[in-house]
Amino acid sequence: MRTTLLVIAACTAALTGPLAAQPYNLTVAGYSPGGLVSTVGVGLDRALNTAYPGSTVTYQTSSGGLANAMLLEQMKVPLGLIASTELDVAVKGKAPINRPLKDLRLLLNAYSPGSRFQATHVLAQKAWAEKNGIATVADIAAKKPAMRVAFNRPGNLDGDVGLGVMAANGISQDDIKAWGGQVVRAASQEMTSLMLDRRLDVVVFGISINHPRIREMDNGLDLVMLPITEATAAKVADELGAKPCPIKAGEYRFLAADSSSVCVGMALVARADMDEKLAYNITSAIFDNVDKYKAAHRLLQAAVTVQTMAEPGPAPFHAGAQRYLREKGLLK
Repeated sequence: MRTTLLVIAACTAALTGPLAAQPYNLTVAGYSPGGLVSTVGVGLDRALNTAYPGSTVTYQTSSGGLANAMLLEQMKVPLGLIASTELDVAVKGKAPINRPLKDLRLLLNAYSPGSRFQATHVLAQKAWAEKNGIATVADIAAKKPAMRVAFNRPGNLDGDVGLGVMAANGISQDDIKAWGGQVVRAASQEMTSLMLDRRLDVVVFGISINHPRIREMDNGLDLVMLPITEATAAKVADELGAKPCPIKAGEYRFLAADSSSVCVGMALVARADMDEKLAYNITSAIFDNVDKYKAAHRLLQAAVTVQTMAEPGPAPFHAGAQRYLREKGLLK
């Protein structure tokens, strides 16, 4: 990793001449291999290589955005991909980091919350919902049914979003247990299996609209989606660094009415002390070659624009990114 950082420093010094004369070799701390975040790394690599031929962006796997924030804090990587909820934790110093990381800066949104790649879904077994008279999340608080419900595993902030949706409706984990229910913490794949085995009544997780896991459940079960109110979505989003977003009834056959949701984005983050010219050039390379970036994944093609990439987030933009965005009229 020290070698990578030395190469970056050399590239920065060399950029006193023509912009395209010197390739970059950068490392970005990502998440697990496979999936949307790793293809974001592919897109970044393609866009940077187009702007600066011979450049590479190496995707380094990690345990997630909080780990990436610490890698940036410790100057072990030049770039990190961090979900907006995790970035909110890092800059505010919430648990488990417990101290504000003041040197984190945005270069761009790899995808914005409005892309709905991580939108909170509350899905229930239809038979359970009908038996207990549950049509919305708010009904759970009113009816207090026995409920076997799953949220994402501890340490994954998607679980905190799901728990936040319940808390905003006056429902705690202790309440669920007191009503004769059970709280399960599991990854989305395990939640899907448990629902299909009818060992859960409700799952609450953030996932892209019409994700294969949702289609798998829909193909094997009679489902209903329990709507979230606008007020709940706005409250949870404000508390956790996310944004409210809509899900329309017509987008799912098992959603009877429009619902609000809590949506999480993904930011490309650097340190504040990254050379301003380097930050400017990375930002301009991705924006100026956005089609190369988006070509890495069909979901990026469908939802990413230069406007969504320039949306503000929990951390301020780097000075170099600000300069580019202002030049292009994307930031006031």
